[in-house]
Order: sequence, then C-alpha cells, then structure tokens
Amino acid sequence: MRPTRDVFPSSPLGTVLLGTYPVSRSGAERETTDPIGAALRDPRVRVLPLRDGSMPVRAAEGSARLAWRGSEELTGEDPARRGEQELAHLGTSSDGAPVVLDFRPETLPEQMEAGDPWPGDRPECADETWEGLREVAPRLDAEEATWATIAVALATWHAEGPHCPSCGSATRIAHGGWARVCQAEDREIFPRTDPAIIAAVVHTDDAGVERLLLGHSTRWPEGRFSTFAGFVEAGESLEAAAAREIWEESGVEVDRVEYRGSQPWPFPRSLMLGFRARAVEREAARPDGQEIAHVRWFTREELESEVLAGRLILPGAVSIAHHLIADWYGGPLPEPEPEGGRSF
Repeated sequence: MRPTRDVFPSSPLGTVLLGTYPVSRSGAERETTDPIGAALRDPRVRVLPLRDGSMPVRAAEGSARLAWRGSEELTGEDPARRGEQELAHLGTSSDGAPVVLDFRPETLPEQMEAGDPWPGDRPECADETWEGLREVAPRLDAEEATWATIAVALATWHAEGPHCPSCGSATRIAHGGWARVCQAEDREIFPRTDPAIIAAVVHTDDAGVERLLLGHSTRWPEGRFSTFAGFVEAGESLEAAAAREIWEESGVEVDRVEYRGSQPWPFPRSLMLGFRARAVEREAARPDGQEIAHVRWFTREELESEVLAGRLILPGAVSIAHHLIADWYGGPLPEPEPEGGRSF
C-alpha cells in the first residue's frame, strides 16, 4: 500500500524533492508469475516509453504532464505476449492504475526491416515533445516526477547490465523488471545504487553572522555556484565522507555534520544524501584547483543581492543542492530580476 501523505516520513527538507513522492511500488506483485501481463491486461494501465533517456510529455498550463501510452500502443501484436521483455512494472498510481515502463532500445540501422521508422524517430502526437528528466521534472507534479525518476533509474540499469558481472554470461529480465538473472549461474542481480553525500557548509562568526560556503566547479559557466558533493568510498561512513569531500574540495574542516534529507539522482544511479556541516575556521577556505575553481562565503543578504543582480547562479529546484541552500536561507531562494528591473 502507498503511505498516505500525512504519515509518510519527511526529512527537514520536506517531501518535495525529486523522486520522493510516496508511490506504491507494488513489491509483492513482482513475485507473481506474470506481473507485466497482468498489468497490460488492465484497461487502466499507463505505459511510459523511454528512449535514450527521453520521455513523451505534453504542456499543461505552464506545467507538463507525461504522455502515457496504452497497452495497445506497445506493438501490433497482443501486448500480453511480450511478457517481461524490455518492460518493467513500476507500481500502482495513486488512482489504482498499473504503471509500466517500456524501455526498448533504439533500433540500429542494421536491425531495421522494411517499413521500420528511421532510428531516432519516435511516434508522437502533434501536442507532445520528448524531453529528458532534468528538463521536464520541474514542470511535472510530484507523483509523475517520481515515476519518471524511477523509470530513468531502472532503464539505465538495464541498459548497462545485459551481462552477469560475475561470469559475463547473458542475463534475462525477471521480477517484473526489477531484477536480472544470469542464464549460466541462475544468479539474481538487482539494481545498483551509488551513495553520494552533498553538503551545505556553514560558519557562524564571533558576531553571530552566519555564512554559507559555495563552490564553483571548473566545468561550470561563470557565476554558477553550488554545495559540495562526492561519492562515499568503500568502508566509509556518511559523516566521514562528508567531512572528507568538504576538506578535499574547499580546504575547510568541519566538526559537526547533520543529516537533512535524501534524493535519488539517476544520472546514472546515485542516491544523494544531504547534510549541513559546520565549519571550524572560515579563513581556511580555498579551492582544490582541480574540481573546484573558486569558493566563496555568502551571508543571506549577500546571496540575495548577488542572485538578484544576476552575478550568482544557484542550482535549479530539481536538485537537492537547491533545497539545501533554501533550507539554510530560510525560505524560497531569490530569483534574478527580469531585464529592465522589477515588474509590478
């Protein structure tokens, strides 16, 4: 069963983060004989096609909706006969409809037959476009953004796991798309998630002024700053990983690390674990020169004025970094003023 919104456990950052809406993944149904076939026989089924990381969407009054397909649009044959081939049963929507992912790979030219569409062609309606998760997630409602996040994560794993990591033999899809089985060893293989920390570093001086430390990556355009992040290493706790990554990238030591929330980040398979960390010395901040080109402390007033002036670009709302900064800032983050000044 899907937890109701008033009892679903939330973090200090809330449940508005990408992929955190409490959907029903229907884990028990994965163990049935034919979970995909049962879902496709349900007239309410919603099928989400995913091609090379993109999904069909339709504009909806300043927002967007996923352009779900019906089972009859999968192939010309009886869809129930497809079994679990290149399909996954994601779960059940809030209104009771089965949700299925269709992650068939793009057809290569050498695989084409007469009448096949050219590779890259995607069947679509006049009022829809194909977009990636990063682009469309801010415009989807919380539930659809979560289904899209699960779909991208699962499809990416399937694309990278056609062979057994132990013996190299071919694998087949099992458990409604949530596992693969080695055809030589009968070994079950499940989706992999890589934990990564991401931290907002703060410091309070003797006068009681609190500042936030942000870093500018060597790969980013001028003016873009964000929090510090990195992967958890083998045999390392989350708190130790946060302290290490912050010191490596900014030269700052921290003496307290506080968990604030988490977010799936399927690019390709991360789980971002958000923290707020307290810096020991503000003066120690310096960029590592490899990943981070610049570091800078901001008071709340400085952050607001720099954003409004267009000199500071903060992470978008699809990222947990945005919410960690907003959590420290104490409310919605400022946005740059439109060209020509404020409009009333």
